[in-house]
Amino acid sequence: MNPSSTGWINKHFPALQKQVLDKAFSKKSFYLQLQQTGFIYAHSTKTLSYSHPLKIKWTLEELTKINLFDALAYVYYSNFKSANREEFTQQCIQFYKLLEKETTWKGRFTFFKSKPEETLEKIIQHRIQINDSFFQKNFSHLITNALLFLDVLAFNEYLIHQKHPKNYLTNLESLITNVVILAFQKKTTKDKYENLVVKLLESSLRYHKIQPQNQPFETINFESFNSHLERKFILDLASITIYSDEEIEKKEYAFIEKLGNQLHFSAKEVDENITQMLLFLKQHKNEISYFNYTNAIQHFYKNTNRMVKVLILRNKNRLLKEIFESKELVMLLSKSTHKDLSEEEKHKVKEQLLDICKTIPSLAIFILPGGSILLPILIKFIPQLLPSSFNENRIKK
Repeated sequence: MNPSSTGWINKHFPALQKQVLDKAFSKKSFYLQLQQTGFIYAHSTKTLSYSHPLKIKWTLEELTKINLFDALAYVYYSNFKSANREEFTQQCIQFYKLLEKETTWKGRFTFFKSKPEETLEKIIQHRIQINDSFFQKNFSHLITNALLFLDVLAFNEYLIHQKHPKNYLTNLESLITNVVILAFQKKTTKDKYENLVVKLLESSLRYHKIQPQNQPFETINFESFNSHLERKFILDLASITIYSDEEIEKKEYAFIEKLGNQLHFSAKEVDENITQMLLFLKQHKNEISYFNYTNAIQHFYKNTNRMVKVLILRNKNRLLKEIFESKELVMLLSKSTHKDLSEEEKHKVKEQLLDICKTIPSLAIFILPGGSILLPILIKFIPQLLPSSFNENRIKK
């Protein structure tokens, strides 16, 4: 079975039936199995449906593809015991069509007149390749693939309630982002690279454009997400965030324990979950791109920094001309040199800079899906390009 060629779903289904569906895993057992494949940690090293090593070594992308498909199938057959393969395939396609109408990543899926299985294969291929531009490759596994389980949770919600999953996904993404930001804040040593990871996470959110406000922990409503799969996933994302520097300090552990309590897990269950994560990450540390550098975030930031600087310098004259033609943007950029901008002002800067980038072909990178994560770096370089009188005059006013 070749997961990168047409027809792999039909070829794969007997193994899925035998190893996953016929075993009728409980939700708790299923999630544990999925954890052990690495899918939850954004680095699949094996699959649910093939427990033994195969002669053909599958790529990380192919393993991720199989695990996503298996997880979707598991939740479907958990809800409809007597369903057949054709019904499952059609429901998956209908679900993703609904998401395509609402996602900010428009144009990613194409629904050609082809066999249902082939259509679903194309959809799954797109879902695991969202971060396919050259400046995001280093972090596609860490960020976007870490959120793939959201598809599974949303599919389960869609099957249970038979309604559009947009509100569900919007609320869950908002909660997850808030928890990750709070987890970062518990770190003793903070740096600019962790802020970039938060921006990367926000950039990977597919179903709403508004960045979630950072709520105090006590005000977050976890009760809307009370299934075992939802609660375990939230806990795992927070745990991965805490472990990003390969350490878990007392303050960080206390946060995870508090989060686990809010999610109705005992201290023992939280400890077991962290132990499971540590075992996997340590066992596969050398394979995971995140740990291939002393600080993967720093590596990404520095490489991106250099690339964006080159682009800006090459387009300096045109860029400055476009900026000065926008009086409001000039005022906001000037204000940002000596005072923090409000959220509304930051949004205006972002929108106007993206409009400018549309007129300069070489800066098209900023308007690609996910390109907005580079805006802080772009803004950082702009004051260096402006004449000295720019800041001085604006500050006086």
